[in-house]
Amino acid sequence: MIKWFINNESPVPLYVQLKELIRYYISTGAIQSNQRLPTIKDLSRKLEVNFETIRKAYKDLEQEGLLTTKRGSGTFASNHASSGASTFTGTEIESTTLSTPKAPLKRLLREGVLIEEIKIMVAQALSEVSAEASEQSVIFTECNVSQILEISSLLQNYLGLNVAPVLLGDLRKETERLARSGSLLAVLTTGFHMNEVRKALQGLAVKVDFLVTSMSPETRRQLASVDKTNRYGFICRDVESIPFYREMLREELGLHSNIECCILDDESRVKELMETVGVLLVSPPVYDDVKKLAPSNLLVFNVFNRVDPMSLMIIKENILGATRPAWS
Repeated sequence: MIKWFINNESPVPLYVQLKELIRYYISTGAIQSNQRLPTIKDLSRKLEVNFETIRKAYKDLEQEGLLTTKRGSGTFASNHASSGASTFTGTEIESTTLSTPKAPLKRLLREGVLIEEIKIMVAQALSEVSAEASEQSVIFTECNVSQILEISSLLQNYLGLNVAPVLLGDLRKETERLARSGSLLAVLTTGFHMNEVRKALQGLAVKVDFLVTSMSPETRRQLASVDKTNRYGFICRDVESIPFYREMLREELGLHSNIECCILDDESRVKELMETVGVLLVSPPVYDDVKKLAPSNLLVFNVFNRVDPMSLMIIKENILGATRPAWS
């Protein structure tokens, strides 16, 4: 269920709040690919803000590739297909990649090599390229070590490709290295880090896509068994995310009381929460750090610890579809 809300008392600009809310809904799958968003007029009326606030948020997200506007139809989520950085188009492939072998082939003919011999050489080269194709890889990047290893293993088994787990801080360097080798198909992350990944890879012609994560059934069952009168706390990385998480988690868990929130960098507040709440909910980027700090008797839950199966299917189609020859 999508709830549209902004906090007029927050120092964060309203259009930024709306951008983060939409980005959050897309990253968790609440807004599906190709789903139509409310019109600027309707959302302006619902949130009681001026048109320009909605228009600016939509425009920024469209520039990021997360939304697309179709004249006469409205604004739609474009979660996966157009979410990447710059990539080669079919025209570019035809005009560059397919013309690349012509010069050396012509040179061989001028040097007197028989056409039959050239055909054998080309066949051998194609065979070697096919063998090397099995070494093609993707990068999965995150800032959470346990999550990066777990999801990388999942992707490797599902895609049948090499998956390199790379921390966000090393992303640019590793992407450039693998791109030079010609083996890199895409960079993948979770929806929470799409903006950071795009900034880190700015200027590189590499496909970027993301996985939708949500609360696993097991975590949901465990939380359902917890006494609802418990005090709940929530810790995340960015202060801008707190209003969105608070409302979403209250809705998902059916809580009537408030969830006390803070960011990981607020050390005194983190300590206070760990001493006063009975259940601590945590976003994936800070889960490892919170687990190290939390007392052993405190219930701590990563609230987005499951990769959505449909998201995996879309990723597989986007990546492996891109590896098919242009003539297939």
